[in-house]
Amino acid sequence: MSPIRSLAAQVLALAACCLLLSACSSNSQITHSYVDPKLKELDLHGVLVVAVTKQPAARIDFEDSFVKALQKHDINAVASHTLVPGQKAEAEQMLAAAQKAGVDTILVTRYIGKSNEEVYHPGRVYYGVTPVYGGSYYGGFGGYYAHAYEVAYQQPVWTSNVTHSVISDLYVASTKAHLWQAVSDTVQAGDTDQLRNDAIKSLIGNLKEQGLIN
Repeated sequence: MSPIRSLAAQVLALAACCLLLSACSSNSQITHSYVDPKLKELDLHGVLVVAVTKQPAARIDFEDSFVKALQKHDINAVASHTLVPGQKAEAEQMLAAAQKAGVDTILVTRYIGKSNEEVYHPGRVYYGVTPVYGGSYYGGFGGYYAHAYEVAYQQPVWTSNVTHSVISDLYVASTKAHLWQAVSDTVQAGDTDQLRNDAIKSLIGNLKEQGLIN
């Protein structure tokens, strides 16, 4: 392979790698977080996971997914729908369910809403330069500069980002004290399952950052 083609291939490979890394980055970010510094020192064991939604299937899916994510961190997590079925559960029912399950905290997550944002992505040109063999191989700067060549061009585009927001609150079941809160904003980059999992991942990350789980 000629030096020019070899360099072009390397540039294209680098561009593809950058795109891949961008695609693998998280689509969620925590925009607000609070933890009670006194309550977080309590020796707590177990959590009842509650998803507040009007759709029964969505509640089950979210609670089950959050429970599995917490269990990976050795947390005794229980989905509320296994103890309190139906969509209109009162607060006292959840407190009773937590006691029945033998857990001492209640994690409540609810959907806030969505927003749309138009984002401009400028075009980008990938250039290559033929290698220089010796200081005067191309007869100085002018000759060298002329041997830069365009490898690839990415057209500028406008995209519409849809961001979904959820808020999670953690309470101590015995006292109803507010232990932790976080708001997660997730840019929709796939189906509903990916959206849910991205949000849960960011919330789990904040629980770790705040020292509430390992």
